[in-house]
Amino acid sequence: MYVKKRSLLVPLASLSTTAGVIVLLARWISGNFLLSSPSALISFGFMAGICYTVATAISFIVLGSFLNKSGYAQSQHQQSFLMMKMQEKLSGMNLQVVRLFYLLTGIEIWLIQFISNSVLSTIMFNVPVPITLALFLVGMLALDRLLSIKGILWLDTLFIIMLFSLLIFIPIFYFVQNGASTVYEGIRLYHPYLFYFKNSEILLFYVVIQLAILGQVLFDKSTWYLIAFIKPKKVRRSLFSSGVVLALLTLSFTAILMIALYGGSYGQFQILILTFLYEVQPGFLTFAFLVITLLAIVTTLLVEMRATKRFFATRKPYYYYLIGLLVLLFSVFISIKITILGVIYSFAFIHITMLPFILLLLFANRTIHKQSWVALLLSMAIGIAVGIQFSFLYGLAISFIVSCLFQFLLQQASRVPQVDD
Repeated sequence: MYVKKRSLLVPLASLSTTAGVIVLLARWISGNFLLSSPSALISFGFMAGICYTVATAISFIVLGSFLNKSGYAQSQHQQSFLMMKMQEKLSGMNLQVVRLFYLLTGIEIWLIQFISNSVLSTIMFNVPVPITLALFLVGMLALDRLLSIKGILWLDTLFIIMLFSLLIFIPIFYFVQNGASTVYEGIRLYHPYLFYFKNSEILLFYVVIQLAILGQVLFDKSTWYLIAFIKPKKVRRSLFSSGVVLALLTLSFTAILMIALYGGSYGQFQILILTFLYEVQPGFLTFAFLVITLLAIVTTLLVEMRATKRFFATRKPYYYYLIGLLVLLFSVFISIKITILGVIYSFAFIHITMLPFILLLLFANRTIHKQSWVALLLSMAIGIAVGIQFSFLYGLAISFIVSCLFQFLLQQASRVPQVDD
C-alpha cells in the first residue's frame, strides 16, 4: 500500500460555503445515531447524545480556527492537506504506523454502518441480517464504481434537504398531535433516568469524548477529502457553519429519540432512535425516515470509500484491499456481537492518542521526532491496560495524558533541527 506520490487533483475545488456545509454534514450526520444505544442512555441519559454531537460541532470550529492560522490556503488546491503533511514530515516507521492508523480508522465507520444496517433489517425488512448485509455490500461496491464525484455531491444534497425537512416536521407533527406533555410524561414513567444529569462521570465523559472526537475529525480522511472540494477562502466559514448547524440539530434528534421511547420499554436494538419507525403512524413518514437513514449510511460510506481510494497508487490494489476488508468485517460481524459503544470506545483509543501527534503534524512548524511511533503505541497500550483494569473512560484519559507527555519530551529532545529518516 502506497500513498500517491502525485498531487491529488481536486477538479471541483470551487464549492461555496453552502455546498461545503452540505457535504460535511452528510459525512458526519450519522454520528447523531451513535449514542442512542441502550448502554449509553442508561449510563448518561440524554446527555450522551448531546455531548457527542456538541463535541463534533466544537471540533469543526476548532479545525476551522487552526486552518485559518496555518498555510493551508496556499497548498489546498494541490493535495489533501493531511496527506500532504504526511508526505512532507513523516518517513520510516512514523509513516508506516500513521498509514496503518489511517486505514484502521475507516473500519470504525464500516462497523457502525453495519450495525445501523442490521437494525434497519430487523425493524423494517424482517430479512436475516447476513442476507441484507451481503446485498448492501454488493450495492455499495456497485455505487462506488458507478457514481461520479458530482453524483455523490447530488446525493449529499438530496439527503440534507430531506433530513432538514423531516427534522422540522416530525417534532412539530407529534407534539401537536399528541401533546408535548404526553411525550414527556411517557419518558418520565418508563425511563426517568434519561433526565438524570448528576452522574459523577458525566464531566469526564464529555472531556474525553471531546478530545477523542477532535482527534477523529483532525485525522479523518473523509473530512480532508471533502474539504479539498471547497474554495480555500470558504473552508473556515464552511467548518464554522457546519459546527453551528450540527449543534442545533441536537435538539431535533433528541426530540425524535424521546418520541421513539416514550411509549414503552427498550427494544432489543443497538440504535434506539431507529425504533421511531415503530411509532410512526402516517406511512409517508415511515418511508421518509427509512430513506433518510439509508441515505445517511450510503453517503457516509461512499465518501469513506473515495477517500480511501486516494491512499492507493492505482485502483487494482484499492479494490483488493476493499473487498478483503469487507469480507473480513462481514465474517467478524456475523460471528461476534458488536455494540455501538464498544466500537466507539475501542477506536477512541486511536483518536485520543493521535491527537497531540496530529496537532504537531498538521499545524506546528516543528520536526516530528523519529521515535514518535513508539510513543503512540506505548501511550495506546498503557491506556488500554488501564481501561481493562478500571474503566474505558479512565483508560482514554490516561492515553491522552501519556501521549501528550511523550510528545512533549520528544519535542524537547529534538530542539536541534534534524531530519526524520
